[in-house]
Amino acid sequence: MKHFLAATIALLLMPAHALAQEWQPFGVERFGFIFDVPPDFVLAQRSEIGDGATFEGPDGALLAVWGVDLGGRNFRTGITNQMKEDESEGLEITYRRLTDDWASYSGINGGLIRYARAIAVCGGRAAVFVIDYKRGDKIPYDPIVTRMVRSLKQEGC
Repeated sequence: MKHFLAATIALLLMPAHALAQEWQPFGVERFGFIFDVPPDFVLAQRSEIGDGATFEGPDGALLAVWGVDLGGRNFRTGITNQMKEDESEGLEITYRRLTDDWASYSGINGGLIRYARAIAVCGGRAAVFVIDYKRGDKIPYDPIVTRMVRSLKQEGC
């Protein structure tokens, strides 16, 4: 019941235009993944080598999505190294879940929340998204993050 109430409140607080607008598919064929970009997020920069992009969202939210070749490392090692790098840059990790095929972690750094999700894809590669948003926007962003997690999928390998 507690989770239902929190989800209902989050939906009510989410701007109506965010619910009505379409999510945009984004993928990197070379890395074999697809991902849905939330409404109101606009492309800020696409990487020159075509492995990912960054998107700017409402109220200063920043979303990055990319593919990475793990260079012979296993998935767990690659993600563990990324978490250590984020911690060295000031992220206080408050949640982490790491498996052989996927990982999620989140934490706070000053006034921001960071949520990261990665999945193993074909050929020793991984697909990753990271979103940073204001701590005060946690409740409205919870259903958005959940949708992004569900949308990150292997495709075309």
